[in-house]
Amino acid sequence: MAVGFSGGLDSTVLLDLLARARERFAFSLSVFHVHHGLSPNADGWLAHCADVSSSLGLPFSSVQLNLAGLPGGNVEARARAGRYAAYASLAVDLVALAHHLDDQAETMLYRLVRGTGVHGAAGMPAARAMPEGGLIWRPLLDESRAALEDYAHARQLRWVEDESNAQDAYDRNYLRANVLPVLRSRFPGAAKALARAAGHFAEAGELLDELAAGDFGSVGERLSLARLASLSEARQRNLLRWLLARHGLRLEAQQLEVLRQQILTAESDRNPCFRLAAHALHRYRDELWVADHVEALSEVVSVDAVNRAIAPFHGDIVWQERASGLEVSSLDDMELRLRVGGEALRTHRGGPLRSVKNLFQEAGIPPWLRTRWPLLWRRGVLLAVPGIAVAAEMQAENGLWPRWIPLDWPDAP
Repeated sequence: MAVGFSGGLDSTVLLDLLARARERFAFSLSVFHVHHGLSPNADGWLAHCADVSSSLGLPFSSVQLNLAGLPGGNVEARARAGRYAAYASLAVDLVALAHHLDDQAETMLYRLVRGTGVHGAAGMPAARAMPEGGLIWRPLLDESRAALEDYAHARQLRWVEDESNAQDAYDRNYLRANVLPVLRSRFPGAAKALARAAGHFAEAGELLDELAAGDFGSVGERLSLARLASLSEARQRNLLRWLLARHGLRLEAQQLEVLRQQILTAESDRNPCFRLAAHALHRYRDELWVADHVEALSEVVSVDAVNRAIAPFHGDIVWQERASGLEVSSLDDMELRLRVGGEALRTHRGGPLRSVKNLFQEAGIPPWLRTRWPLLWRRGVLLAVPGIAVAAEMQAENGLWPRWIPLDWPDAP
Protein backbone atom coordinates (compact mmCIF):
# COMPACT_ATOMS: atom_id res chain seq x y z
CA MET A 1 0.00 0.00 0.00
CA ALA A 2 1.09 3.57 -0.73
CA VAL A 3 -0.15 6.71 1.01
CA GLY A 4 -0.70 9.80 -1.11
CA PHE A 5 1.12 12.29 1.13
CA SER A 6 0.95 16.04 0.45
CA GLY A 7 2.32 17.01 3.85
CA GLY A 8 -0.94 18.79 4.78
CA LEU A 9 -3.01 18.03 7.85
CA ASP A 10 -5.35 15.48 6.26
CA SER A 11 -2.69 13.25 4.71
CA THR A 12 -0.50 13.63 7.79
CA VAL A 13 -3.29 12.17 9.93
CA LEU A 14 -3.84 9.33 7.47
CA LEU A 15 -0.14 8.52 7.33
CA ASP A 16 0.10 8.48 11.12
CA LEU A 17 -2.93 6.18 11.42
CA LEU A 18 -1.60 3.73 8.84
CA ALA A 19 1.92 3.79 10.28
CA ARG A 20 0.49 2.87 13.69
CA ALA A 21 -1.67 0.15 12.16
CA ARG A 22 1.38 -1.22 10.35
CA GLU A 23 3.18 -1.69 13.65
CA ARG A 24 0.34 -3.95 14.75
CA PHE A 25 -0.61 -5.75 11.55
CA ALA A 26 2.74 -5.76 9.64
CA PHE A 27 1.59 -4.85 6.12
CA SER A 28 3.63 -3.21 3.37
CA LEU A 29 3.46 0.60 3.45
CA SER A 30 5.19 3.31 1.43
CA VAL A 31 4.79 7.07 1.01
CA PHE A 32 4.25 8.89 -2.28
CA HIS A 33 4.32 12.65 -2.85
CA VAL A 34 3.17 14.58 -5.94
CA HIS A 35 5.10 17.80 -6.55
CA HIS A 36 2.78 20.06 -8.54
CA GLY A 37 5.29 22.86 -9.02
CA LEU A 38 2.63 25.51 -8.41
CA SER A 39 3.89 27.04 -5.16
CA PRO A 40 7.26 28.60 -4.30
CA ASN A 41 7.09 26.40 -1.20
CA ALA A 42 6.67 23.16 -3.14
CA ASP A 43 10.32 22.12 -2.77
CA GLY A 44 10.06 22.69 0.97
CA TRP A 45 6.94 20.50 1.14
CA LEU A 46 8.78 17.76 -0.72
CA ALA A 47 11.65 17.92 1.78
CA HIS A 48 9.16 17.87 4.69
CA CYS A 49 7.41 14.78 3.30
CA ALA A 50 10.70 12.97 2.82
CA ASP A 51 11.73 13.86 6.36
CA VAL A 52 8.45 12.63 7.91
CA SER A 53 8.68 9.38 5.95
CA SER A 54 12.25 8.85 7.10
CA SER A 55 11.29 9.44 10.74
CA LEU A 56 8.67 6.70 10.41
CA GLY A 57 11.08 4.34 8.69
CA LEU A 58 8.94 4.20 5.53
CA PRO A 59 10.14 4.16 1.91
CA PHE A 60 9.46 7.45 0.13
CA SER A 61 9.10 8.38 -3.53
CA SER A 62 7.83 11.41 -5.42
CA VAL A 63 7.07 12.70 -8.90
CA GLN A 64 7.05 16.25 -10.29
CA LEU A 65 4.25 17.09 -12.68
CA ASN A 66 4.46 19.11 -15.87
CA LEU A 67 0.99 20.64 -15.74
CA ALA A 68 1.37 22.39 -19.07
CA GLY A 69 1.41 19.02 -20.82
CA LEU A 70 -1.61 17.54 -19.02
CA PRO A 71 -5.27 17.50 -20.17
CA GLY A 72 -7.88 19.69 -18.48
CA GLY A 73 -9.38 23.12 -18.87
CA ASN A 74 -7.89 24.69 -15.76
CA VAL A 75 -5.05 24.25 -13.28
CA GLU A 76 -7.23 22.30 -10.84
CA ALA A 77 -8.32 19.82 -13.51
CA ARG A 78 -4.80 19.34 -14.86
CA ALA A 79 -3.36 18.87 -11.37
CA ARG A 80 -6.00 16.27 -10.57
CA ALA A 81 -5.38 14.40 -13.84
CA GLY A 82 -1.65 14.41 -13.13
CA ARG A 83 -2.07 13.11 -9.59
CA TYR A 84 -4.27 10.20 -10.55
CA ALA A 85 -2.04 9.27 -13.48
CA ALA A 86 0.86 9.21 -10.99
CA TYR A 87 -1.09 7.02 -8.57
CA ALA A 88 -1.93 4.60 -11.38
CA SER A 89 1.77 4.24 -12.22
CA LEU A 90 2.68 2.97 -8.74
CA ALA A 91 3.45 -0.72 -8.38
CA VAL A 92 1.05 -1.21 -5.46
CA ASP A 93 -2.35 -2.81 -4.95
CA LEU A 94 -3.76 0.07 -2.91
CA VAL A 95 -3.28 3.86 -2.87
CA ALA A 96 -4.73 5.45 0.28
CA LEU A 97 -5.93 9.06 0.05
CA ALA A 98 -7.00 11.35 2.89
CA HIS A 99 -10.29 12.77 1.57
CA HIS A 100 -12.75 13.29 4.42
CA LEU A 101 -16.41 14.12 5.05
CA ASP A 102 -16.06 17.84 4.33
CA ASP A 103 -14.19 17.07 1.09
CA GLN A 104 -17.11 14.86 0.05
CA ALA A 105 -19.63 17.63 0.73
CA GLU A 106 -17.45 20.12 -1.16
CA THR A 107 -17.10 17.77 -4.13
CA MET A 108 -20.83 17.18 -4.31
CA LEU A 109 -21.63 20.91 -4.20
CA TYR A 110 -19.00 21.65 -6.84
CA ARG A 111 -20.44 19.06 -9.20
CA LEU A 112 -24.05 20.05 -8.59
CA VAL A 113 -23.47 23.71 -9.45
CA ARG A 114 -21.83 22.51 -12.69
CA GLY A 115 -24.96 20.56 -13.61
CA THR A 116 -23.71 17.04 -12.94
CA GLY A 117 -25.87 13.93 -13.34
CA VAL A 118 -26.61 11.14 -10.90
CA HIS A 119 -23.17 9.55 -11.11
CA GLY A 120 -21.37 12.84 -10.56
CA ALA A 121 -23.58 13.71 -7.59
CA ALA A 122 -22.47 10.45 -5.98
CA GLY A 123 -19.24 12.21 -5.06
CA MET A 124 -16.10 10.26 -4.30
CA PRO A 125 -16.37 6.50 -3.69
CA ALA A 126 -14.63 5.00 -0.68
CA ALA A 127 -12.86 2.65 -3.09
CA ARG A 128 -12.54 2.53 -6.85
CA ALA A 129 -10.46 0.59 -9.32
CA MET A 130 -7.67 2.28 -11.26
CA PRO A 131 -7.36 1.67 -15.03
CA GLU A 132 -4.07 -0.21 -14.74
CA GLY A 133 -5.12 -2.26 -11.72
CA GLY A 134 -5.13 -1.59 -8.00
CA LEU A 135 -7.52 0.50 -5.94
CA ILE A 136 -7.88 4.06 -4.76
CA TRP A 137 -8.96 3.86 -1.10
CA ARG A 138 -10.40 6.71 0.98
CA PRO A 139 -10.71 5.41 4.56
CA LEU A 140 -11.51 8.81 6.13
CA LEU A 141 -14.64 9.73 4.15
CA ASP A 142 -16.86 9.40 7.22
CA GLU A 143 -14.63 11.65 9.37
CA SER A 144 -14.95 15.43 9.56
CA ARG A 145 -12.09 17.88 9.14
CA ALA A 146 -12.61 18.92 12.76
CA ALA A 147 -12.11 15.33 13.92
CA LEU A 148 -8.86 15.14 11.96
CA GLU A 149 -7.66 18.38 13.53
CA ASP A 150 -8.41 17.05 17.02
CA TYR A 151 -6.47 13.87 16.29
CA ALA A 152 -3.50 15.80 14.86
CA HIS A 153 -3.25 18.06 17.90
CA ALA A 154 -3.63 15.14 20.32
CA ARG A 155 -0.81 13.31 18.54
CA GLN A 156 1.28 16.48 18.25
CA LEU A 157 1.74 15.95 14.54
CA ARG A 158 3.45 18.51 12.32
CA TRP A 159 2.22 19.44 8.88
CA VAL A 160 2.51 22.12 6.19
CA GLU A 161 -0.10 24.66 5.14
CA ASP A 162 -0.76 25.21 1.43
CA GLU A 163 -1.21 28.95 0.98
CA SER A 164 -3.36 28.35 -2.12
CA ASN A 165 -6.14 26.96 0.10
CA ALA A 166 -6.95 30.55 1.08
CA GLN A 167 -7.29 31.76 -2.52
CA ASP A 168 -10.94 32.19 -3.58
CA ALA A 169 -9.93 32.14 -7.25
CA TYR A 170 -10.12 28.35 -7.14
CA ASP A 171 -13.73 27.11 -7.27
CA ARG A 172 -13.35 24.47 -4.58
CA ASN A 173 -11.65 26.93 -2.26
CA TYR A 174 -14.52 29.34 -2.78
CA LEU A 175 -17.06 26.69 -1.80
CA ARG A 176 -14.95 25.65 1.20
CA ALA A 177 -14.44 29.20 2.50
CA ASN A 178 -17.69 30.93 1.56
CA VAL A 179 -20.51 28.47 0.89
CA LEU A 180 -20.12 25.57 3.30
CA PRO A 181 -19.74 27.83 6.39
CA VAL A 182 -23.01 29.60 5.49
CA LEU A 183 -24.78 26.27 5.09
CA ARG A 184 -23.44 25.05 8.42
CA SER A 185 -24.60 28.20 10.18
CA ARG A 186 -28.16 27.38 9.14
CA PHE A 187 -27.89 23.60 8.91
CA PRO A 188 -25.22 22.35 11.35
CA GLY A 189 -25.35 18.86 9.90
CA ALA A 190 -25.04 20.02 6.28
CA ALA A 191 -21.80 18.17 5.52
CA LYS A 192 -23.12 14.87 6.85
CA ALA A 193 -26.41 15.35 5.03
CA LEU A 194 -24.66 16.07 1.73
CA ALA A 195 -22.43 13.03 2.16
CA ARG A 196 -25.51 10.92 2.92
CA ALA A 197 -27.21 12.28 -0.21
CA ALA A 198 -24.09 11.35 -2.20
CA GLY A 199 -24.60 7.77 -1.02
CA HIS A 200 -28.19 7.84 -2.26
CA PHE A 201 -27.03 9.14 -5.64
CA ALA A 202 -24.41 6.39 -5.79
CA GLU A 203 -27.10 3.77 -5.24
CA ALA A 204 -29.31 5.34 -7.87
CA GLY A 205 -26.35 5.33 -10.27
CA GLU A 206 -25.85 1.61 -9.70
CA LEU A 207 -29.51 0.97 -10.53
CA LEU A 208 -29.24 3.04 -13.73
CA ASP A 209 -26.16 1.05 -14.72
CA GLU A 210 -28.01 -2.22 -14.14
CA LEU A 211 -30.87 -0.94 -16.30
CA ALA A 212 -28.43 0.07 -19.05
CA ALA A 213 -26.68 -3.32 -18.96
CA GLY A 214 -30.04 -5.04 -19.43
CA ASP A 215 -30.97 -2.66 -22.25
CA PHE A 216 -27.61 -3.28 -23.95
CA GLY A 217 -28.21 -7.01 -23.88
CA SER A 218 -25.09 -7.98 -25.86
CA VAL A 219 -21.98 -9.87 -24.81
CA GLY A 220 -19.86 -7.88 -27.29
CA GLU A 221 -18.99 -4.19 -27.45
CA ARG A 222 -21.35 -3.11 -30.24
CA LEU A 223 -24.76 -1.56 -29.64
CA SER A 224 -27.69 -2.62 -31.79
CA LEU A 225 -29.38 0.53 -33.06
CA ALA A 226 -32.66 -1.33 -33.44
CA ARG A 227 -32.45 -2.17 -29.75
CA LEU A 228 -31.59 1.43 -28.92
CA ALA A 229 -34.51 2.76 -31.00
CA SER A 230 -36.96 0.51 -29.13
CA LEU A 231 -36.26 2.31 -25.83
CA SER A 232 -37.71 5.54 -24.46
CA GLU A 233 -35.56 8.63 -25.02
CA ALA A 234 -34.51 8.71 -21.35
CA ARG A 235 -33.38 5.07 -21.50
CA GLN A 236 -31.59 5.74 -24.79
CA ARG A 237 -29.56 8.49 -23.15
CA ASN A 238 -28.88 6.34 -20.11
CA LEU A 239 -27.68 3.47 -22.29
CA LEU A 240 -25.39 5.71 -24.34
CA ARG A 241 -23.89 7.28 -21.21
CA TRP A 242 -23.27 3.80 -19.77
CA LEU A 243 -21.66 2.54 -22.99
CA LEU A 244 -19.37 5.56 -23.22
CA ALA A 245 -18.41 5.27 -19.55
CA ARG A 246 -17.23 1.70 -20.15
CA HIS A 247 -14.58 3.22 -22.38
CA GLY A 248 -13.75 6.08 -20.03
CA LEU A 249 -15.67 8.59 -22.15
CA ARG A 250 -18.18 11.26 -21.18
CA LEU A 251 -20.30 13.73 -23.14
CA GLU A 252 -22.11 16.83 -22.00
CA ALA A 253 -25.91 16.61 -22.22
CA GLN A 254 -26.11 18.62 -25.45
CA GLN A 255 -23.37 16.56 -27.12
CA LEU A 256 -25.03 13.32 -26.04
CA GLU A 257 -28.32 14.46 -27.55
CA VAL A 258 -26.63 15.29 -30.87
CA LEU A 259 -25.02 11.84 -30.88
CA ARG A 260 -28.33 10.12 -30.06
CA GLN A 261 -30.25 11.86 -32.81
CA GLN A 262 -27.63 11.50 -35.51
CA ILE A 263 -26.98 7.79 -35.03
CA LEU A 264 -30.72 7.05 -34.99
CA THR A 265 -31.74 9.25 -37.92
CA ALA A 266 -28.82 8.73 -40.34
CA GLU A 267 -29.73 7.08 -43.63
CA SER A 268 -29.01 3.35 -43.75
CA ASP A 269 -26.17 3.86 -46.26
CA ARG A 270 -24.48 6.52 -44.15
CA ASN A 271 -21.77 5.78 -41.58
CA PRO A 272 -21.37 8.86 -39.35
CA CYS A 273 -18.30 9.01 -37.12
CA PHE A 274 -17.78 10.98 -33.91
CA ARG A 275 -14.28 11.59 -32.55
CA LEU A 276 -13.85 11.57 -28.77
CA ALA A 277 -10.31 11.89 -27.38
CA ALA A 278 -8.46 8.70 -28.41
CA HIS A 279 -11.69 6.97 -29.45
CA ALA A 280 -14.15 7.17 -32.30
CA LEU A 281 -17.84 6.29 -32.38
CA HIS A 282 -18.93 4.72 -35.67
CA ARG A 283 -22.34 3.78 -37.00
CA TYR A 284 -21.89 0.76 -39.27
CA ARG A 285 -24.42 -1.82 -40.42
CA ASP A 286 -27.04 -0.69 -37.89
CA GLU A 287 -24.68 -0.92 -34.94
CA LEU A 288 -22.77 1.64 -32.89
CA TRP A 289 -19.09 0.82 -32.46
CA VAL A 290 -16.78 2.40 -29.91
CA ALA A 291 -13.31 1.98 -31.40
CA ASP A 292 -9.83 3.22 -30.69
CA HIS A 293 -8.77 6.01 -33.02
CA VAL A 294 -5.50 4.76 -34.50
CA GLU A 295 -3.74 6.31 -37.47
CA ALA A 296 -2.82 3.85 -40.20
CA LEU A 297 0.90 3.14 -40.42
CA SER A 298 2.95 1.97 -43.39
CA GLU A 299 5.44 -0.25 -41.57
CA VAL A 300 6.30 -3.83 -42.46
CA VAL A 301 6.57 -6.41 -39.67
CA SER A 302 8.27 -9.79 -40.02
CA VAL A 303 6.30 -12.64 -38.47
CA ASP A 304 6.46 -16.40 -38.11
CA ALA A 305 3.97 -19.04 -36.96
CA VAL A 306 4.61 -18.15 -33.32
CA ASN A 307 5.15 -14.40 -33.46
CA ARG A 308 2.40 -11.96 -32.37
CA ALA A 309 2.45 -8.47 -33.89
CA ILE A 310 0.66 -5.90 -31.77
CA ALA A 311 2.66 -2.92 -33.04
CA PRO A 312 2.31 -1.10 -35.33
CA PHE A 313 -1.05 -2.51 -36.43
CA HIS A 314 -2.86 -2.39 -33.06
CA GLY A 315 -3.78 -6.06 -33.00
CA ASP A 316 -2.62 -9.66 -32.65
CA ILE A 317 -2.03 -12.37 -35.20
CA VAL A 318 -2.87 -15.86 -33.94
CA TRP A 319 -2.62 -19.21 -35.69
CA GLN A 320 -5.23 -21.95 -35.79
CA GLU A 321 -5.10 -25.44 -37.29
CA ARG A 322 -7.59 -25.81 -40.15
CA ALA A 323 -8.26 -28.14 -43.05
CA SER A 324 -7.57 -25.32 -45.55
CA GLY A 325 -4.82 -23.38 -43.81
CA LEU A 326 -1.39 -22.35 -45.03
CA GLU A 327 1.07 -25.08 -45.87
CA VAL A 328 3.60 -25.32 -43.03
CA SER A 329 6.55 -25.23 -45.43
CA SER A 330 5.51 -21.73 -46.57
CA LEU A 331 5.65 -20.19 -43.11
CA ASP A 332 9.09 -18.61 -43.26
CA ASP A 333 10.08 -15.12 -44.41
CA MET A 334 6.54 -13.84 -43.83
CA GLU A 335 5.66 -10.18 -43.48
CA LEU A 336 2.62 -8.17 -42.44
CA ARG A 337 1.90 -5.11 -44.56
CA LEU A 338 -1.01 -2.72 -44.88
CA ARG A 339 -3.14 -2.68 -48.01
CA VAL A 340 -2.19 -0.08 -50.62
CA GLY A 341 -4.94 -0.94 -53.14
CA GLY A 342 -5.31 -3.37 -56.02
CA GLU A 343 -4.32 -6.52 -54.08
CA ALA A 344 -6.13 -9.73 -55.01
CA LEU A 345 -5.94 -13.48 -54.50
CA ARG A 346 -7.79 -16.67 -55.40
CA THR A 347 -9.70 -18.22 -52.54
CA HIS A 348 -10.35 -21.49 -54.46
CA ARG A 349 -8.17 -23.36 -56.94
CA GLY A 350 -9.23 -22.49 -60.45
CA GLY A 351 -11.44 -19.69 -59.18
CA PRO A 352 -11.27 -16.03 -60.17
CA LEU A 353 -9.04 -13.48 -58.54
CA ARG A 354 -10.86 -11.74 -55.69
CA SER A 355 -9.96 -8.20 -54.72
CA VAL A 356 -9.03 -7.66 -51.10
CA LYS A 357 -11.46 -4.72 -51.09
CA ASN A 358 -14.38 -7.03 -51.92
CA LEU A 359 -13.22 -9.64 -49.42
CA PHE A 360 -13.24 -6.99 -46.70
CA GLN A 361 -16.74 -5.89 -47.70
CA GLU A 362 -18.13 -9.43 -47.76
CA ALA A 363 -16.57 -10.23 -44.38
CA GLY A 364 -18.16 -7.14 -42.82
CA ILE A 365 -14.87 -5.52 -41.86
CA PRO A 366 -15.69 -1.92 -40.91
CA PRO A 367 -14.11 0.72 -43.18
CA TRP A 368 -11.98 2.28 -40.40
CA LEU A 369 -10.41 -1.12 -39.65
CA ARG A 370 -9.62 -1.89 -43.29
CA THR A 371 -6.96 0.84 -43.30
CA ARG A 372 -5.00 -0.97 -40.56
CA TRP A 373 -5.89 -4.60 -41.26
CA PRO A 374 -2.57 -6.12 -42.34
CA LEU A 375 -2.09 -8.54 -45.21
CA LEU A 376 0.27 -11.51 -44.97
CA TRP A 377 3.02 -11.69 -47.62
CA ARG A 378 5.95 -13.95 -48.41
CA ARG A 379 8.65 -12.97 -50.89
CA GLY A 380 6.31 -10.65 -52.79
CA VAL A 381 3.41 -13.13 -52.88
CA LEU A 382 0.15 -12.42 -51.05
CA LEU A 383 -0.43 -15.42 -48.79
CA ALA A 384 -3.55 -14.40 -46.91
CA VAL A 385 -5.94 -11.77 -45.66
CA PRO A 386 -5.78 -12.87 -42.02
CA GLY A 387 -9.08 -14.10 -40.68
CA ILE A 388 -10.76 -13.83 -44.10
CA ALA A 389 -8.99 -15.79 -46.85
CA VAL A 390 -5.89 -17.82 -47.67
CA ALA A 391 -4.49 -17.89 -51.21
CA ALA A 392 -5.67 -21.11 -52.88
CA GLU A 393 -2.20 -22.09 -54.15
CA MET A 394 -0.84 -21.85 -50.59
CA GLN A 395 -3.53 -24.01 -48.97
CA ALA A 396 -2.84 -27.43 -47.55
CA GLU A 397 -4.74 -29.98 -45.49
CA ASN A 398 -4.27 -29.53 -41.77
CA GLY A 399 -2.53 -26.22 -42.39
CA LEU A 400 -2.36 -23.12 -40.22
CA TRP A 401 -4.99 -20.40 -40.54
CA PRO A 402 -3.84 -16.86 -39.66
CA ARG A 403 -6.40 -14.84 -37.75
CA TRP A 404 -6.14 -11.10 -37.10
CA ILE A 405 -7.67 -9.74 -33.88
CA PRO A 406 -7.76 -5.94 -33.58
CA LEU A 407 -7.39 -4.78 -29.98
CA ASP A 408 -10.67 -2.90 -30.23
CA TRP A 409 -12.54 -5.81 -31.88
CA PRO A 410 -11.73 -8.98 -29.91
CA ASP A 411 -14.52 -10.97 -31.62
CA ALA A 412 -13.26 -10.24 -35.14
CA PRO A 413 -13.75 -13.08 -37.69
